Amino acid sequence: MSPRLGLRSRILALTMPIVILVSAATAGIIYISLGQALEASARDLAAGEAAELRNDLTLHPIDDILVTQEVNIGNRVSQIVDDTGTVVATTDSAVNTPMVDPVVAPGQLRVTVVDTVPGLEGDYAVAAADAPGLDGRRYTVIVAVATRVESTALGRSTEFALIGAIGLVALLGAVTTFAIGQALRPVERMRDQVESLAGSRPAPVLEVPPGRDELAKLAETLNRVLERLREADASRRAFVADAGHELRSPLATIRVLLDRLAEDRALEDRRLVASRASAEVDRLAMLVDDLLILAAADERAVPITTVEVDLDDVVLGEAGLLRARGMPVTVRVEPARVRGDAARLGRVVRNLLENAERHRENVVRVRLTRDRDTALLDVDNDGEPVAVEDRDRIFGRFVRLDDSRTRDTGGTGLGLAIVAEIVKAHGGTVTAGTTAEGWCRFSVRIPLDSQSG
Repeated sequence: MSPRLGLRSRILALTMPIVILVSAATAGIIYISLGQALEASARDLAAGEAAELRNDLTLHPIDDILVTQEVNIGNRVSQIVDDTGTVVATTDSAVNTPMVDPVVAPGQLRVTVVDTVPGLEGDYAVAAADAPGLDGRRYTVIVAVATRVESTALGRSTEFALIGAIGLVALLGAVTTFAIGQALRPVERMRDQVESLAGSRPAPVLEVPPGRDELAKLAETLNRVLERLREADASRRAFVADAGHELRSPLATIRVLLDRLAEDRALEDRRLVASRASAEVDRLAMLVDDLLILAAADERAVPITTVEVDLDDVVLGEAGLLRARGMPVTVRVEPARVRGDAARLGRVVRNLLENAERHRENVVRVRLTRDRDTALLDVDNDGEPVAVEDRDRIFGRFVRLDDSRTRDTGGTGLGLAIVAEIVKAHGGTVTAGTTAEGWCRFSVRIPLDSQSG
């Protein structure tokens, strides 16, 4: 089917052949049924005429009988044949020989349909009956009824049926076109509304047609898609605004430090300024790296290289680096092997430890255990736990709770968001909670390697 055809044309092209086939099949059934009914009518009429003529022969002389039986010549012919096979009376002088075999058993009435009758044209239903006469002789009465009368009626009926079928097809085509147009009106309205999406903010909510049919489900699906587009658009705008704000600060600091380096300063001052500028460049590079990870997560899952990873080694390595910086860390691990990306998982542990370092009062505690088919990593600190209402929000991008904003060491608000994306890419979950003693806790669950035992 040509792809250039519109939806209405395609529906008509699919439905109209079915309508035509059904109409043709119906007309054929009617034609056959009507033909059989008309032939049966001709046979019944011939049999009735023959029975009546036989009865008359027992009551009236032969010369009087055919006068009373005379009918339109060509439509119906009656004969009386004696026992020698001679036609002694007929309603049509052109038919002077028996129309069928005149030998009929006594009391028998035989009806046949023949296509050849001597002296006549066309098909006839012929009835032959044995009949005793008033003169004591036995005769055979024969009545032929032309089936062409019924055939003419059948032909006219067929013509009317054909005209009706053509009219019905045309009517169904018009009704189908109108019905399709009415059915597609909600689709047209949805198309207009979706087309206005680019020029409206917020995006429109599509009108859901009444009922629970496919169009209503389509509208509901499109509304869900539009809602996700609205959320994605809002998230993108917030992300761009927050990213611009976060990038502006280190860039401004680097500019100021470069201006100081351009001044005539002592060597020791220049080294101090260069060191601070290098730290700001490192901070800027880390921020850009974080933004790239989150941008990749928006397009697809965070890209990871899947290999066997001893998560206990990763935890011990990251905790050792922070312990070397002087942060008090208590570590307890069990062997736990997972499938994932060692560098990304190290980033998860590092971000959680750095977050715990910023919010601790004194102590950071790390524990890695095996819990059925998952590796459970708990990172605790003795600072204030995350409020219940913030425990989901804290994994959003650029989210920093009020107390962290007041700290000089406060991060960009991307660390926990990156943790959530990397853990999700590994098929795991991360949650914020509270320990039994009221400390702040972040828990990560990652499926164990099924082949590690």
